[in-house]
Amino acid sequence: MPLSLLHRLASAQLPVSFTEGGDIDAIRMLALAGHVQAVIPRPVRTLSGHHQPAATVSAITPLGRQMMDRFPREAEVG
Repeated sequence: MPLSLLHRLASAQLPVSFTEGGDIDAIRMLALAGHVQAVIPRPVRTLSGHHQPAATVSAITPLGRQMMDRFPREAEVG
């Protein structure tokens, strides 16, 4: 999932914001690995649990670009 998101980010106009939990988790992993520069706010406690504000990716790092070169996007089956 994180690698496919990295490929999606490469074709997007940055900065890009994400609100879905799975995407935010993948962005967190990519940021921790040093593949993207991102701002990921801490979850906010609410009366019904937690709310995760949007995460914003501002750049793909040189290491992230190397990962995309090493692991190219798989051909889509159709």
